[in-house]
Amino acid sequence: MKLLTSLAICVTLFSITASATDLIAERKANFKANAAAMRVMGGQLGSNDFAGIAAGADKIASYAVKMTSYFPEGSRSEGARDDIWQAFETFTALAQKNQQAALAVKMSAEAGDKAAIQQAIQTLGASCKACHSKFKN
Repeated sequence: MKLLTSLAICVTLFSITASATDLIAERKANFKANAAAMRVMGGQLGSNDFAGIAAGADKIASYAVKMTSYFPEGSRSEGARDDIWQAFETFTALAQKNQQAALAVKMSAEAGDKAAIQQAIQTLGASCKACHSKFKN
């Protein structure tokens, strides 16, 4: 019986560790996808691909809504500063600003306003940088 209990505890701990590792890998993949979308939007702006810009901005906004859920307590990684968990309200507020900035890009793209898109993309990039400078190693 003791052996089964010990085995069950080990399996549970392994599952928790594996799921935390998966979560960290998934959040890193989402951030890389956001960075790629930002790079692509620059080229799309040059070719007036407003639908592509809107789609990329929508993906960024969709991740921003759930971004904080990828940072539960104990999900530390080498890229994330401990300040995230110590100032989680600030982190959440910056994620919300990122979402709002991405939605502004989407709305500008849907309107086909190239000057507004360019400004909104710069604001979106600044929202990314604001969070990175405070919370990313």
